[in-house]
Amino acid sequence: MFFLALLSGSLFILPVAVTIGVFLGVERQRIFSGDASTGGGGGGGGIFGLGRPKVTTDTYCQKSYGITPFPGRWGDEQDLGDLCLNITTSTATKSSEVYAAGWSVTWQYPPGSADEPVHAFPNAKLELNDTIPAQLSDIKSLFLDVTWTYGLGNYIHNETNSTNLEAAGVNANVAVDMFFAKDKTNSTSTTDSDYEVMVWLGRWGAAVDPIGLASGIKANHSINGTHFSLYYGDNQNTGQTVFTWVADQNTTSFTGDLTPLVSKLEENAGPDGKSYLGYAAFGSEALYSFENVTFFVPRLEMDVQA
Repeated sequence: MFFLALLSGSLFILPVAVTIGVFLGVERQRIFSGDASTGGGGGGGGIFGLGRPKVTTDTYCQKSYGITPFPGRWGDEQDLGDLCLNITTSTATKSSEVYAAGWSVTWQYPPGSADEPVHAFPNAKLELNDTIPAQLSDIKSLFLDVTWTYGLGNYIHNETNSTNLEAAGVNANVAVDMFFAKDKTNSTSTTDSDYEVMVWLGRWGAAVDPIGLASGIKANHSINGTHFSLYYGDNQNTGQTVFTWVADQNTTSFTGDLTPLVSKLEENAGPDGKSYLGYAAFGSEALYSFENVTFFVPRLEMDVQA
């Protein structure tokens, strides 16, 4: 276990433009206004001069801290691993802004079972209640602008060294996760929806393979210089069909519209124009690592235009 106060004041110098459109497992009005009064959690803050916004970093390592929903710990009944989440907030939040607060996650888990290999999915989920759920035929853009890093240890890294991550036995990905269903209400559920659609921007480890890998690549598409290959198959645990677009190389900075990737799925028995998008999030599936690793997202913008 490693319940520790992660990161020093280094997060405080980051741009703190944030949004109420994206949330990280805490009531969005609180976490993005800097009022992270969720019943517990460590952290610190400071005021950068008279009349300037108050900037706060809060650390959450235990389910009892009241994060709702907590960012996932599955298949670790013996508590052999753990996860700590850090979120930077600012009182300068405006409802019109579309950037998430800077956040990071440090975790370490042992290998899980073959039928439940993912231990956690710490993520920022898109909250646009006036836009989604939305039918695919009405969606004009699924915009993503993100920068992220992954590194060994309990601190943030400015760059991602994939060689070091592989050598340390890290098994994880970095991904957008979306859910679609023909029923509007079911589309908001990660278990009741018909389809899971993922876009992987990074992955490490032999255990991190997309469902349907054995069947080969089903389609290809490029967005702003990033080439993606499509795999799909059935998730036996959920009964959903999972479509995964995998970048041909780890892409730590990406800006583009993901709509073409989703639109191509109809010709592969995926969601059609009448299907609803009800859930969209960006994060990292944590399978296992024999050392502490830190996933850092200093910049994130997600938006759906319909």
